[in-house]
Amino acid sequence: NPAFHHYIFESLAAVIKYVCAGGDASAIASMESTMLPPFQMVIEQDVTEFQPYFVQIVAQLLERRAQPVPEVYMTILPRLLQQPLWAAKSNQPALTRLIKAYVDRARAEVCANQAVFNQILGLVQFLMMSKMTDHYAFNILNSIVCHVPPAKFPEFLPVLTNAALDRFQKLPPTSNGKFLRSLVVFFSLYMAKHGPDMLLDQLEAVQPGLMEQFLTHVWAPKLPSVVTDATDKKICQIGMTRLLCECPRAFQFGCWPVAMDSVCKLLRDQRKNLSMAADGDDVDFDFIVSYNNSSFLPLHNAAMDKAASDPLAEIDASTYVVERLKTVAQSAPHLAQHVQTLAMAYQIV
Repeated sequence: NPAFHHYIFESLAAVIKYVCAGGDASAIASMESTMLPPFQMVIEQDVTEFQPYFVQIVAQLLERRAQPVPEVYMTILPRLLQQPLWAAKSNQPALTRLIKAYVDRARAEVCANQAVFNQILGLVQFLMMSKMTDHYAFNILNSIVCHVPPAKFPEFLPVLTNAALDRFQKLPPTSNGKFLRSLVVFFSLYMAKHGPDMLLDQLEAVQPGLMEQFLTHVWAPKLPSVVTDATDKKICQIGMTRLLCECPRAFQFGCWPVAMDSVCKLLRDQRKNLSMAADGDDVDFDFIVSYNNSSFLPLHNAAMDKAASDPLAEIDASTYVVERLKTVAQSAPHLAQHVQTLAMAYQIV
């Protein structure tokens, strides 16, 4: 009975949600001892109908666990990175979340095991090559950018960035789809977390002037239409602001006024929509549950905390943009008039 099994796992997720609240170490350890052995069996014996549910449950546990994580998690990880497990569409969203949890909660263990880390990078490349899975690749890559030490970036980020650019060059000129959205958010998060210089150097090494071209013809004009999620908008605001207001090379970009205008428009639109935001806690359980390898059924009680999904939670985007505009008006006098125009148009400075 697929519906019965669904609600069994929904109930287990509810237990974890409330009993393990606040990261209660003893409660988490107790649930791990209960859930991890059957999870290993389901993965090893390829019990496909239960895999998406168990993966969500284990991700929910790992996200709540303090570091360092138990060795059993690292024992399971190589199996989770094998491509056949990712062939079922029903597994892909939950597996993506679980691998992101590994990169976050088990970052030290993952980075110390070069073979496992290379497997994760190989998985990212594999997922990025298909339009059906490329957004999952970027989700994992974004977690890597947030949690892996920057000293390791030269080992892999140029290769992955070039792979992303190769995919981008094959898109239709009018594309506004998820790949473009994922690429823009990835670039923005990269710069928001680590400053603009590393990414700018990488793009300039591919082709001189590539960052300015991308900003002029893709990033700035398409930003309002391709980035719709509130957290993604915030990431783009902060990432683009760091590029435009902290990088002297970007001060010379001819597209500076237009690009900064697109950031300010996002701020204005978010202010307008803030009071209209709806409470998303209600859930509709009126759906058909079946054992179907193409359908992913999320567990409501295993859903990530919305606050935890913001990689820049410590930054207020509006305050950040205003402060950086004030700074750039002083450090780059030729941009002062543009800053004043933006301030008057959007009433932000």
